[in-house]
Amino acid sequence: RRYPGTSADLLIGNEAVDLVSERIDLAIRITNQLDPNVIARPLGQCDSVVCASPAYLAVHGTPSRPQELLAHNCLTYSYFGKSLWEFTRQQLPLSVPVGGNLSANDSVVLLEAAVAGAGISLQPVHSAAPLIASGKLIALMPEYQPRALGIHAIYTSRHHQSATLRTFLDFLTEWFERDGD
Repeated sequence: RRYPGTSADLLIGNEAVDLVSERIDLAIRITNQLDPNVIARPLGQCDSVVCASPAYLAVHGTPSRPQELLAHNCLTYSYFGKSLWEFTRQQLPLSVPVGGNLSANDSVVLLEAAVAGAGISLQPVHSAAPLIASGKLIALMPEYQPRALGIHAIYTSRHHQSATLRTFLDFLTEWFERDGD
């Protein structure tokens, strides 16, 4: 609404794309592993929660420590960190190589599978919170914090930016500072 003469073409996907060859001005990536050949402006962070359905936990038990995830069916991402879940507890890092029978490149698929009782999922807090509040999912191991992922605006050049791109970057920065939780 603030810029009625501006248009955008959104391409939604989980795969990292080559901004130059695909002629993309800007990408938003949620990752802690940035390509060193691009410029990244930090926008915020994506906090996660480990969760499962009451039905899954009734059959398989409730893990109380990350190491116990090794005995569970964990629903994993095809791209983000694959099957290594990273935690901190009292500022000490801990990584657990989890596995399971379902891997997907989309968090919504894994979220729905967790609700259906298929296993334990590592989900963005903003996606899982309503389902946890409703009782469809249960947050696990609250004393262990999953490693947050950075949210970044990615672009290829500081010197050859259009005014529209600069304005959009400023808008994104402002939005994440205000509403990005």
